[in-house]
Amino acid sequence: MPNYTATLNRFEVKYLVSTRQVPALLSALAEYTCPDPHQASAHGYGIFSVYWDTADWSLFWEKVEGLKYRRKLRFRRYLGSERVFLEVKQREDRTLQKRRVEWPMDRLLAAFPAGRGPDWDIAGSDPVATEAALMIERMRLRPRMAILYRRRALFGAFDPELRITLDARIQYSAADLDVSRPFETSRYALDPRITVLELKYNHRAPSWFGKLARRHQLSVVRMSKYCSAVDRAFFGHQLT
Repeated sequence: MPNYTATLNRFEVKYLVSTRQVPALLSALAEYTCPDPHQASAHGYGIFSVYWDTADWSLFWEKVEGLKYRRKLRFRRYLGSERVFLEVKQREDRTLQKRRVEWPMDRLLAAFPAGRGPDWDIAGSDPVATEAALMIERMRLRPRMAILYRRRALFGAFDPELRITLDARIQYSAADLDVSRPFETSRYALDPRITVLELKYNHRAPSWFGKLARRHQLSVVRMSKYCSAVDRAFFGHQLT
């Protein structure tokens, strides 16, 4: 399979909904969306992400303090796959840019070996990997937090660029940081009775979604799975 590199520019809006409310929301969304074709089960698929940060959590604090320009680095794996996305997410005010490359697990681990600096012979072969390697070296990043959750994903039936995700059972570990060995269970970053619904679009949100949100009394929230996990693990759940 060839290397996969992509740059995405979009807006993201998040809502916290009761997990008990999810079936009704899925029923309401069915008129305007279709399931992600990679979703083998109606219950969605597992995602395991390892986030990098500095020793003093500078990327975490940038989010908490609401800096308009910020970046973060993560390795993301869809459970059951031996390929990994290396992703650099960049926020510029309300716009999100995500640059990523998909590599086989062994290549990614060789390019970014645990406890050592990047292997530039490998990382230098791709612009996203190069950016990640520069971030790691200049900012002295290291793996700091792992997050596991289950996702249901939908695409717009009339707008293929529209994407809606529902993420549930969001768990975290600050110890199990090997992307090749996801933990099976750990502490919750968010009450499991709550699901994160996220609307992702390129230009403007569809009017039908605004009506649906009002009908189901959905309120926009500012939240980050990563920040929620770090806050619970190290700051007593006082900041998010």
